[in-house]
Amino acid sequence: MRDANDIVERVGSVGPLQQLGPGARNRFVVAPGDLASQLPFVLLVEDFIDPGTDFHPHPHKGLETVTFVLSGTLRHGDNVGNRGMIGPGEVQWMTAGKGIVHGGQPAPGAPVHALQLWLALPAALRNSAPGTREQRRDGAIVETSQGATVRAYGTASQSHGAAAWSRWPMTLTDVAFEAGGRCTLPLAAGERAFVYVLSGAVAVGTGPSQAAGSVVWLSVQATDGTIDLSADVPSRLVLYRSPVFDEPIVARGPFVMGSEAEIQLAIHQFQTTGFGGGPPS
Repeated sequence: MRDANDIVERVGSVGPLQQLGPGARNRFVVAPGDLASQLPFVLLVEDFIDPGTDFHPHPHKGLETVTFVLSGTLRHGDNVGNRGMIGPGEVQWMTAGKGIVHGGQPAPGAPVHALQLWLALPAALRNSAPGTREQRRDGAIVETSQGATVRAYGTASQSHGAAAWSRWPMTLTDVAFEAGGRCTLPLAAGERAFVYVLSGAVAVGTGPSQAAGSVVWLSVQATDGTIDLSADVPSRLVLYRSPVFDEPIVARGPFVMGSEAEIQLAIHQFQTTGFGGGPPS
């Protein structure tokens, strides 16, 4: 019989680095492939961006992006009037919703190392008003014990009555282990979750240690539960978790919609209206 805590569904690995242009590289942690097996997660990229390099203005529609800065400072702006900066341990939650155009660049002085997740939205939320919210490092819920420091962002850090960080519930958990550290994290019924091992090596559930670069998918559970994580060497991981929804999803370029016809409509709307607003700040 399988141990109740042995809930690893599959293990993959981060993709190769690819050059996007001068001063910018990235790699897929989660590629936009078999969406049925990973929704509501569309993709996760790991970015390495040198100072003086721009994310040129580009559109999104029908999704949310969740940008977590690991090092450096990232400036951002969009065509609905938002602009700001996020630094190490900070998250930008951006709702593209009915359409947004945004861009950004590293602040002078240091390269940016960041993770950006694309989170699909169900049809009822897909035309939400676009906008951004910045969650600071001190806005995370922090727990330190047994040689592990756990920072939870998003839904898990929501205070009662506060506006949601994301339109569709999602929790990002950043865990740093000392040698021999361990922790137990919650997994709610109906959530899809995966672990990305950033450094060191981490044992997930009752399985063997997974080296840096591993992407460990957890099976969706029928009841609330937990997952045990441990590390024999200093290590760091990020855990993403979000409820699954059962709707058709089509991803094409920067748009995530419910059908190919909706994708074509999104392209037409961008070409004819620019998704409103002015140029990105």
